Amino acid sequence: MIYTDRAKNFQSGAARILLSAALVGVLSLACCSKSPSGPEQSAAASKPATISVDTSTVGTISGVVSLKDQPPKMKPLDMTADPGCPTGPQPAEVVVAKDGKLANVFLYVKEGLPQGNFAVPSEPVVLDQKGCRYSPHILGIMAGQPLKITNTDTADHNIHDMPSNNPPFNESQMPTDKPVIKKFPNVEMMIPVQCNQHPWMRAYINVMSHPYFAVSGPDGSFEIKNLPPGEYTIAAVHERFGEQTMKVKVGPKENAKASFVYSAAGQ
Repeated sequence: MIYTDRAKNFQSGAARILLSAALVGVLSLACCSKSPSGPEQSAAASKPATISVDTSTVGTISGVVSLKDQPPKMKPLDMTADPGCPTGPQPAEVVVAKDGKLANVFLYVKEGLPQGNFAVPSEPVVLDQKGCRYSPHILGIMAGQPLKITNTDTADHNIHDMPSNNPPFNESQMPTDKPVIKKFPNVEMMIPVQCNQHPWMRAYINVMSHPYFAVSGPDGSFEIKNLPPGEYTIAAVHERFGEQTMKVKVGPKENAKASFVYSAAGQ
């Protein structure tokens, strides 16, 4: 009798164990087969689509950047310490102005663009080292677009950027070296680039989320092309004189005008 009771208890306990194991298996299967949710699914669902622009209606913003008053006098640069650099005194690049027009101003659409992602060009933006200077002095590039750094000098150079929102780099480049290719994953304004061997060499890189930007030329002129019709805030940024903004409305196929005036007073 005692043996029978023990057998019954053993069978009852075994049944409970089997039932519990089966229940755990069902719950595990349910959890594993559950549709994914959470941050990855939410991020995928909320990721903006690539923007498609109707090229039949696009317009342009063009204008001139001017400098009133006489530009501040900059001390000429002496590059004679390196025989691979120019031998005569060279003008500084901080303020490049002629006949009241200001070059090397970065202009871009700051507000008003449609929400979404713009296609990133695969062709690189080129930053050359020539005459112991960076050329161009100011440039714009889209996040993720290649930057191709070349050295057409007979001098050795060192490219050292100092970003706050992107991975930094610091690389030497001889005249015979292959181009250095870099990408900037994050949007950032006015990243300084310098050469550790030639302290006067300096450039600024503007990393944008869209292709609507330009740099004023020697005559102060600029042009931002292929803009969808809309009302925009345009910003002008100069390394010494700072930033200005203005509202500009662009109609279908319109060439809207925008002009910026900086003052050298007090500089």
